Amino acid sequence: MIRRFSSLFALFLFVLPKPGQPADWYVHAESGKDTAQGTLQDPCGTIQHAGERAQPGDTIHLLPRGAVYRQMILLKDKHDLTIRGNDCILTGADPLPMDGWEKLNSDLHRRQVPVAKWGRPLLVVRGRVTCMGNSASVNRPYPAPAMLRVGEFSWQPIDGKTGWLTVRGNLHGLELAVRPAGVATAGSCRKITIHDLHARHATNDGFNIHGDCRQMYFRHVTGYECFDEGLSAHDTCEVFVEDGEFWGNDQAVADVNAADSYYTRCRFRDSVSAEVVFRGGTHRLEECTIVAAAPTAFSLTAGKNLKSQEISLPTCTIIRSTFRSNDARSRQFVLDSEGTLDLRGSVLQRISLQLKGKFSAHATTVDGRPFP
Repeated sequence: MIRRFSSLFALFLFVLPKPGQPADWYVHAESGKDTAQGTLQDPCGTIQHAGERAQPGDTIHLLPRGAVYRQMILLKDKHDLTIRGNDCILTGADPLPMDGWEKLNSDLHRRQVPVAKWGRPLLVVRGRVTCMGNSASVNRPYPAPAMLRVGEFSWQPIDGKTGWLTVRGNLHGLELAVRPAGVATAGSCRKITIHDLHARHATNDGFNIHGDCRQMYFRHVTGYECFDEGLSAHDTCEVFVEDGEFWGNDQAVADVNAADSYYTRCRFRDSVSAEVVFRGGTHRLEECTIVAAAPTAFSLTAGKNLKSQEISLPTCTIIRSTFRSNDARSRQFVLDSEGTLDLRGSVLQRISLQLKGKFSAHATTVDGRPFP
């Protein structure tokens, strides 16, 4: 009996996580709770809770595959952390309840709602987002409620905290964006890897990367239908993105200040004001595809390091990438006087070049003709 007890005790010690040993944390959108242990059998309820408990070397798993999470995660001062998204979606929108509406006429209703983060109304109508022509760079007046068509909305601020949301049409399936991001960072982060995770319907960016966060790796992520960017790196951050897709945002991606970014096999499309924007920093696009609906397909301009207040002179290398307009109209490709651009083996179609800075081109064509 003593020998058997000793054997079982030794086995128990063997399976316990050793101090400093990497751990796996599980989050379940449907059955998890934050009082749980975070195991596969007893998962957490929120990504934020798992992220705060995770230590360097740990991995967070989101379950079930493809689930919609109505939450965001802020990673602050985290190091050596992996998030496996399992194709889950972080949405910034919450459903609007059927009750609490004031009926103005047969198909026109309004309700008082809190002002969203950044004060930007973004309505989801049965899965399709509508901003009424507004975005981070476009500020149009909302139509009078009486002028609304089915599926449209109007926004009238009441004070700094609430406003009237007026909608014409069916109230079923309406969602309102309330969260600023799917994934956000702050402070000093190092070696964060995010796989198979998607962010949509944020009032700011799908992936909002701030601080001094370096070695940020994103693989097979999408950021779409956000009020600002699908992904945006700021300050002195450094991001590496592989097989990403960014569409239906104000700008597909905008990496600014003194941030560095490197995109491989990514797609950018269907933006409002610009597809790819780099302001300051060092950048690379390799085997990427830009299908521009926005007036500007690409822009490389100077930025500013907010910490040192020094001007950041931008550089970008573009390798085996394609830029084209999504229709017969030409889209802008901008290089300002302080930028440096190297084009290699790339194809540009229905693109208007505005090159003021230093540039070189090798094995590149513009509308089928060798360039330069």
